[in-house]
Amino acid sequence: MRLVLSGYYGYGNLGDEAILAAMTAELHRRHPEVQLTVLSRTPEATTSQYGVEAVPRWSLPAVWRALRSADLLVSGGGGLIQDATSALSPLYYLGLLRLARLAGTPYVIFAHGLGPLRHSLTRWATARCFRHAAAITVRDEQSAQLLANLGVTTPPCEVTADPALLLEPAQDARIQELLANYGLSCAQPLIGIAVRSWPGVEIVPPAATLVQYLGESLAAQVVLIPFQPEQDSGLTRRLAEETGTHVAILDPTPEPREMLGIVSRLELLISMRLHGLIFAAAAQVPAVALAYDPKVAAFAARARQPMIQLPDLSSDRLVREVQKLWETRTQQASRRRDAAQRLCQAAADNFDILADVLASLRRRG
Repeated sequence: MRLVLSGYYGYGNLGDEAILAAMTAELHRRHPEVQLTVLSRTPEATTSQYGVEAVPRWSLPAVWRALRSADLLVSGGGGLIQDATSALSPLYYLGLLRLARLAGTPYVIFAHGLGPLRHSLTRWATARCFRHAAAITVRDEQSAQLLANLGVTTPPCEVTADPALLLEPAQDARIQELLANYGLSCAQPLIGIAVRSWPGVEIVPPAATLVQYLGESLAAQVVLIPFQPEQDSGLTRRLAEETGTHVAILDPTPEPREMLGIVSRLELLISMRLHGLIFAAAAQVPAVALAYDPKVAAFAARARQPMIQLPDLSSDRLVREVQKLWETRTQQASRRRDAAQRLCQAAADNFDILADVLASLRRRG
């Protein structure tokens, strides 16, 4: 049986690559007989990193051949269907679903984070395509509500969680090697900060104040983490320059399993990036969410991570929230453990539902 995996793969976004890493590992573990083909921007790199077949996502002939020879298209996971940052993104992924129907290939909507969908055409096309899916899973309640508002009731939508929660970290020896390469030592507390640019938000001044507080009051080593280097590296360097103190930057950005291993060594993480919070939750590391987007706020609430909405961000508020989390981190350990168990089970539900679809396909043919 052959599956085609479609997502934002091959672009160097650590969150999306973590989803792919978790999906390929879990599918190989559960279904070793299944052959995987990934639609990727950089197919050679994807093949090298994950040991799967990959084809260029923008080559219509290659995509058509992959779909024609596949038993199932798995669309997701991730925030693929949204028109806030690009009208092209939903058109591409919905176009793939339409192409799969033309090829006679069933498809599953897998761990999507939907929305916002601001344009009537995007909303109509989403509803039309999703109604023909073999199964639908979404990673948060807001996505499920959006589908309900669009009138998508069949197939039933299951609320699960992000597949990256199931990712296994790299081996300890590799993590130790990486920490040494970045000039980091476990002799001092390691505290991570992951920021990104966002319209109308000036993140560097409050983050720089926080870095100074962490170094002076907690004697911590601060680790700046660019989750999407193309977007985050410039801002991360600005933050490092602004602080006037020594901070480490994870440059080059490690692979997903390596990053998870590094996050697991942190005492705290402060993150705008969703998958920074996901890694922290999976590793049961205390984290503060800087919520620039509903998907970040939704996950933080579900993971029971303290959160600051960016319109309310200030240097004083950020320092107070981090200080409070630092002082209560030990008492909150059981709360983090319970949240991690719930989230990981919800992430595993994606693969249980997918297994039911595969079993149905086998019975039919």
